[in-house]
Amino acid sequence: MEKETATGASKKNIFALLFGVLLRPKSTFTYLKDNHKHAWWLPAILILLLTVAPLVAASRTVAPAVPMEMEAMMGEKAMMIEGYDPMMGEAPMQPPTSGLNLFQIAGKIVGTPAAWLLWGAALYLASVFLGRSSSFGQMFRLSVWTWLPYGIRGLVQTAYILGTGETITNAGLSGFVNQTTNAMIAPGPGQLALTSILGKVDLYMVWHLILVSLGLMSFTNLKYRKALLAVLAIWVVFSLLGIVPAILGGVLGGVTGPTTPGGGIG
Repeated sequence: MEKETATGASKKNIFALLFGVLLRPKSTFTYLKDNHKHAWWLPAILILLLTVAPLVAASRTVAPAVPMEMEAMMGEKAMMIEGYDPMMGEAPMQPPTSGLNLFQIAGKIVGTPAAWLLWGAALYLASVFLGRSSSFGQMFRLSVWTWLPYGIRGLVQTAYILGTGETITNAGLSGFVNQTTNAMIAPGPGQLALTSILGKVDLYMVWHLILVSLGLMSFTNLKYRKALLAVLAIWVVFSLLGIVPAILGGVLGGVTGPTTPGGGIG
């Protein structure tokens, strides 16, 4: 069994480690390489709670946010309902209410650890390919700790949903794609693929990739440039693999509905 190094740094508590990963990642990862090897489950629980929180918050909203085109289309349908009085300016229909989606929550709880396993395996293979000694356990722990930016994203999204009463419809940069298309026309495979990739791109994703690069450098003594290139290559592969279910889901569903973005596999 691996033993922790008997240094003063080993007395750091979990809160010091959490802030250290976010604010002083290089020195913190150097420490985590040989210390607190079983503390990863604490940030894991915190991250899961924060990434699930937007889904729970969205279930409490009265009406999910919809694009203007869809809102206009719903208004036209409302005018055709028997009994509608245009002088009153309202239709005899209530806005849809969001419900707690247990399938999405279960998917997040299962999918996030699966993403950690995939990232851990990919980082381990990359380190072996680049001739640096590491273990799968080290790379798995690194994957968990570097997921903290996605936890912060979940916290920000939860605050936004509770503050505005609206769900988040366009993850990352996917809004640039969706704004140029007609909401009444089902998106094609090309748009679905582009939306899938751009939906993963935001400041938290960039933060995550930087942390993974610094962690890989600290855990394996790789040069930062090689570590960064390896991490970017892994992210590209996972993003391309994510296109297939996104296209199938969009084609089978006809039109994609409002979503709250999550960590995914990067």
